[in-house]
Amino acid sequence: MLQISDKTKFELKRAGILISLFLGTFFLGFYIVNLLDLQPTVKTPSKKEAVQDSQIDIDLLKKTSADGINLADFSAWVKANKLAGKDVYNADPDGDGLPNFLEYIHGTDPNNADTDGDKFSDKQEITNGYDPDAPGDAKPLVFVKIEKVGVDAPMVWSQSEDDKKTLKDLENGLSHFPKTAAPGDNGNSIISGHSSNYVWAKGDFNHIFKDLNDLQNGDVIDIKTIQANGKIITYEYKVNDKFVATPEDEKIFANTENPTLTLSTCWPLGTNLKRLIVKAEYLKMMF
Repeated sequence: MLQISDKTKFELKRAGILISLFLGTFFLGFYIVNLLDLQPTVKTPSKKEAVQDSQIDIDLLKKTSADGINLADFSAWVKANKLAGKDVYNADPDGDGLPNFLEYIHGTDPNNADTDGDKFSDKQEITNGYDPDAPGDAKPLVFVKIEKVGVDAPMVWSQSEDDKKTLKDLENGLSHFPKTAAPGDNGNSIISGHSSNYVWAKGDFNHIFKDLNDLQNGDVIDIKTIQANGKIITYEYKVNDKFVATPEDEKIFANTENPTLTLSTCWPLGTNLKRLIVKAEYLKMMF
């Protein structure tokens, strides 16, 4: 009969213990993973927290809807830019004076006060008619459209009040009077155009405002701006006043707290004695 040494018995016993431990550990792990429901604990928001979150969503929906902004797109933009806060819509994390929803509309960086790095804040550039996402003195392209009187013309950002330089600008479209508000911004934005054509006059816009007197209260004027980053923003105005005045009449240049548009042209037709003025109030922004 084969005799098993004590040493062999010990080795076999140890192997058996190790196998038992392995099997025990394996089955214990299997049991824990597959039989027990060890899902992470999810904190259920309190009734108060749920109401607050719901209210924030409702408020944000109202604000985005009022400004024509897609809530899902804005929310994705907020997440991509790591923005947070109770009123993330109107917050201004970079302190440039431009709330987040306008940063979204203009395509600027909400975490950088000077998106294009030209040492002027985004708000300063927009207020003064410059392109906030293009360095230097770049300005957005601007087009004025008045469907009722067949006007669809580019606007020139005039740099001088000198009559000769203004007339030169008017050869290429309508002229934005220097130091007046940019379209869509608070204040009085003054834009002028020719009403009468002369055989010796240069340019393709010599009587662009010839039918301006046909405008009545309630008629719509659209000012479209195109930035270097491709953002197209249209500011819609509604005519609310019309009058004839001398070229120096203070009523033409009077500043306003809210966005106001003033259109000016020589009057009567064929003369430059007076000015026909059309005033319009800001309605909304489209993009």
